[in-house]
Amino acid sequence: MFGVISAQAHLLPIAVLLAMVAIGIELRVQHFVEFLKKPQVPVIGTLVHTFTFPLIAICLVLVVFTFDLPLSEPLLIGILLIAACPSGGFSNVLVLIAKADIALSVLLTSVSSVLSFVTVPLFFWAFGYLMPDLSGSIELPVMDTLLRLFLLVVLPVGIGMFWLHYKEDFVLRNTKRLQKYTQISLYLVLILILIENWDSLGVGITEALPWSIGLCLTALATGYWVSRMLGMTPTDSATIAIEGSIRNLAVAFLIATTVLERVDIAVLPSVYFLAVLVVGFGFSAIWRRRAR
Repeated sequence: MFGVISAQAHLLPIAVLLAMVAIGIELRVQHFVEFLKKPQVPVIGTLVHTFTFPLIAICLVLVVFTFDLPLSEPLLIGILLIAACPSGGFSNVLVLIAKADIALSVLLTSVSSVLSFVTVPLFFWAFGYLMPDLSGSIELPVMDTLLRLFLLVVLPVGIGMFWLHYKEDFVLRNTKRLQKYTQISLYLVLILILIENWDSLGVGITEALPWSIGLCLTALATGYWVSRMLGMTPTDSATIAIEGSIRNLAVAFLIATTVLERVDIAVLPSVYFLAVLVVGFGFSAIWRRRAR
């Protein structure tokens, strides 16, 4: 703790809210109109993003149970937690670096954030049903979770859209600056949480890192090839793959520490971010060179 202010209890919700507003200011009503006019790509992208990662996570956990692999319970629950979470705004950065379809990326991130109001509790219910051994450990208080997701994810996205609609000139002039500062503030808060809880989190990092890298690589590859098999162009497939592998780790932190009240579960989301920096940046750099 730093004085009377806790990064986990007080700063994280504010950082998540600001990050969601930053997503909302890139989303226009026109995006939904285009979605309805030409729904194939965004619909397929949303389905691939929403279901691919959770299916990979379920398969991984089942393999651990079947072969009795030495993987701790907090790490297993952490894998399921990030699988249930929506796409993160960092995916837009990686898509921009890769020179893929940034408009599609923004739309998928925004739709994923709005759908998380339903998908996060739904996936946790499914995880508990499919894996009775973990059902008691990952039981999610549904009403509390829905309220938090609405206040910290859905509502801020709506505020961002409202702000863009009524203050378009100001927002457009300052979008990059606003997003830069919100991303920096979010990462600083996550670092503070790691420092606050290092005694609990530090011991699990070595165990979590190889699984995180493998999970990120698998999600990227699966998202790309599933999209290609469904008829998407290489550029759209790369965009969907990045979206599908990058999760909103701030939301994962929030659920782990304030809803489930399990700091040990937050190890995987924190380490997964390191994997994203390595694997995600690597994929984006390779794709950018390929595009040239």
